[in-house]
Amino acid sequence: MESIGEKLKQTRESKKLSLKDVSLETNLAPTFIEALEQEDFDKFPSETYILGFLKTYSEFLKIDADEMIQLYKGYKIGESQTPIEELTRPTVSPFIMNMRSYFERYRNFVYFGGIALVSLLLIWGIWKVSGSGVDAGESDSVVQIKKEYEDSQNSSIKNIKSLQLANDKGFTLVYKGEAVQFLVDNKEVVFLLKEVADNKVILSFLNDEKEMTFDLDQPVTVNLKECPREILMTLKGLTESRAKIMIELGQALAAETKTEEVNSGVKPVLEGDNTKVIAQSNKSLKIVFEVKFLQKSFIEIYLDGTRKQRGFMPAGTLEKWEASENIQVKIGNAGGIKATINGKEYVFGRAGQVANKTITWKKDVTNPNLYHIDVKDW
Repeated sequence: MESIGEKLKQTRESKKLSLKDVSLETNLAPTFIEALEQEDFDKFPSETYILGFLKTYSEFLKIDADEMIQLYKGYKIGESQTPIEELTRPTVSPFIMNMRSYFERYRNFVYFGGIALVSLLLIWGIWKVSGSGVDAGESDSVVQIKKEYEDSQNSSIKNIKSLQLANDKGFTLVYKGEAVQFLVDNKEVVFLLKEVADNKVILSFLNDEKEMTFDLDQPVTVNLKECPREILMTLKGLTESRAKIMIELGQALAAETKTEEVNSGVKPVLEGDNTKVIAQSNKSLKIVFEVKFLQKSFIEIYLDGTRKQRGFMPAGTLEKWEASENIQVKIGNAGGIKATINGKEYVFGRAGQVANKTITWKKDVTNPNLYHIDVKDW
């Protein structure tokens, strides 16, 4: 008969999983996983930890957890100095033993009676919930988001699962057609795994009506309407119908301001035109770059030298970025976007054309206090 450790290790290796893979999926420390496989049970602080970890590891490997626990108990009996008759002696009271005997005798009556009782409770529960209109699991806002999406897309969401972030970070496994809900401070965020393709997925953010494409192992910063912080999301793995996504919360976002109020203390040369201004220095200037994607387009964007976005954006997506000194942008379908810089519309090229542009503030050579937006190739 295989030992506990051999069965665990052989099953793990047959699934081509490393100790690190198992640790990431189960949240068990690699040292404890290795201790189970080596049957080094002295490394565990107590019997409770051994049984709990063994159950978790067995269920992850899809091994019968009860069978593994019984193997462990048999192992302990073999290792113990206590006579076997003492280890196997019943520890229950005579009353419980009599009840077990009674149950065995009238097993069929108890079985069918239990089924009838459960059926009645289910019917009563369904009637109670449907009759009162009470939601049994999800928050009101998630229910509303789900309803609005299903009405607009004419399709249903299979399931909404809740994710608890620990130290502003977490992993989730989500299937196609399934949604994930998590909190950013007190703001609810819900996204749906809409499409799974070769090395990429499309996520639909339901409370912002935004769709984004995520390439494998490419971190993407997500800024959502009314969300107080940046969200960094990375596609870490995928199968034909499931994706593993890492979520990290980033820095707090300042409250949105109107374009006219972005450049505090700055006076436009022409009323309503924030691309040519009078200012004491360029320290108080901001560049606000807004893009509406009319067609599916690739974009790569750097804000003051730091990459903030890279990937394909679906048609209908609206994005807004801000920088202090410069914005570098690469657009794969220049004619497929509608772009504004500080409120003024700019054309970056024709449909299908690739555009590489740098956007900066440039000082006028004749007036040291006059600045204007400069857009040039890079």
